Amino acid sequence: MTFIITPSDLAGLTEQQLRAKRCAILNDLAASGLTLEECPHIAISLRFIDEALARVVRRFPKPRF
Repeated sequence: MTFIITPSDLAGLTEQQLRAKRCAILNDLAASGLTLEECPHIAISLRFIDEALARVVRRFPKPRF
């Protein structure tokens, strides 16, 4: 993975899609034997995903029973 995922790439994704994308990136990183320190572009992408995820969760909170 050599590109940065930007906020515009994440626009319109659901919470589940964002979580899946985050997990896939971390799995690819682990499979490659790399760390976030070695791949700052991945750390940036994860930050953007986390920010988008926080926005989605704030906008559509889960109902409490």
